[in-house]
Amino acid sequence: MSEFKIIDGIGDAKSLIYATWLRSYQTSSLMTKLIPRDLFFAQHHLVIDRILARPATRVRLATMPDDPSVVFGWAVTESDDTVHYVYVKPSFRKYGVARALISEIKSPFTYTHETYAVRDLYPRLEKCQFNPYGA
Repeated sequence: MSEFKIIDGIGDAKSLIYATWLRSYQTSSLMTKLIPRDLFFAQHHLVIDRILARPATRVRLATMPDDPSVVFGWAVTESDDTVHYVYVKPSFRKYGVARALISEIKSPFTYTHETYAVRDLYPRLEKCQFNPYGA
C-alpha cells in the first residue's frame, strides 16, 4: 500500500463512520451478536451520536495523501486516554493504519468497544481497561 495521511475531523465521512462502526461492531463482538439486529442498529446509533457530540471527542481519518475523500480507516477517541472505536478497511489492514490513527493516545488507555480484533491484542492491552460504560 502507498502512503496515507492522517487528518482530523469527520468531514464528509460521517455516513461512512456510522455504517462501518455499526456493521463491523455488530458482527465482530460476542456481546452484540446476541442483540437482535434492528434493535442493535437503532440503539447503538444513539450511542455513537452521544460519543460524537462530546466536546473532547476526536475523529481522525486515514486518507490518500492527495485525495482526502478516499478513506482507508478512521478512529474515534476522547481526550488523550480513551479509544472508542477504530476501523480500517480490510484491504488496508496490517499496514500500520490503526496504529497511526491512535498514535496520540497515551498508554495504558481505556477502550469502550471490545471486538474479536481487540481480543487478539490482549497481551499488548493487558494494562488497558475495557469500560463499555464510557460509551
